[in-house]
Amino acid sequence: MFAFVTLLNGEQAESAIQKFHLSRLRDKEITVQLQPTDALLCIANLPQLYTQQQFEDLVRPFGNLERCFLVYSEKTGHSKGYGFVEYMKKDSAARAKSDLLGKQLGTRTLYVHWTDVNQLTLDLLHSKCLCVDKLPHNYNDVEELRQAFSALCPAAFCQLACGQDGQLKGFAILEYQSAEIAEAVQEATNGMPLAGNHIRVSFCAPGPPGRSMLAALIAAQATALNRGKGLLPEPNLLQILNSLGNSTSLQLLLSPLLHGAVGGKQGILGSSFRCLWHSSSRLSRLFFSWRSEPEPKRSNWSLSSALTH
Repeated sequence: MFAFVTLLNGEQAESAIQKFHLSRLRDKEITVQLQPTDALLCIANLPQLYTQQQFEDLVRPFGNLERCFLVYSEKTGHSKGYGFVEYMKKDSAARAKSDLLGKQLGTRTLYVHWTDVNQLTLDLLHSKCLCVDKLPHNYNDVEELRQAFSALCPAAFCQLACGQDGQLKGFAILEYQSAEIAEAVQEATNGMPLAGNHIRVSFCAPGPPGRSMLAALIAAQATALNRGKGLLPEPNLLQILNSLGNSTSLQLLLSPLLHGAVGGKQGILGSSFRCLWHSSSRLSRLFFSWRSEPEPKRSNWSLSSALTH
């Protein structure tokens, strides 16, 4: 026999495991472990003042929630800027990840990744990695950065983000030996001046080491920059007109405007319409003129548009 119990957060789950695992109930030894799941996400780089209710409002539209919580500092009681959400269905989690990864939330870009349920333990909930952004434009002095963040304890990993083309991405990742050291460094350095800028220091999602987190955040930044863009650029008006080739194609395109969507009805351009199309290697010009029937006092007017390469 078995049973499932849902608790409010990972800390309660860890406490329950420590208390009841391998204990005896009615002369039977019981085992307690976290329920396996493939619909658990970690969402990071949230605003520090983000509330539990705001977090729930952010993730709820994608499906029914099993659990959802932010991670707070045990020292300050403030949110660490990341949280976990588990959906009842994996496809809900997949939609949430696709939509939220790279999403702009104020001045922050959200990072979302799949998380193993074993990550939800007291020790592993708190991140050892920090993200430093709002660096000066083209800042590339990694040694200065390392020294600035080693006053309390040397960083185990410190690297500026660069693309495959070598272009700086404007942020850096640091990793420390423990979550406690990372929290102390974050508290001491967030907002401090560096090369003329007041930098921002945030907690990364827990779990991945610094090098892996750096690569993941570079990819998330690219997703944010490409959000809303198609695989091909939107054609401009000149490209559309040139692709028509001749006036016959253009008249076919404008037929619904001339005659209406249903036969016998007048289109929005009126009953009398004339289209002239001129094309050369240096100039493309489209000229429209029509007579508007409904308003006799304004019966003659024209619209012209000239487009040049």
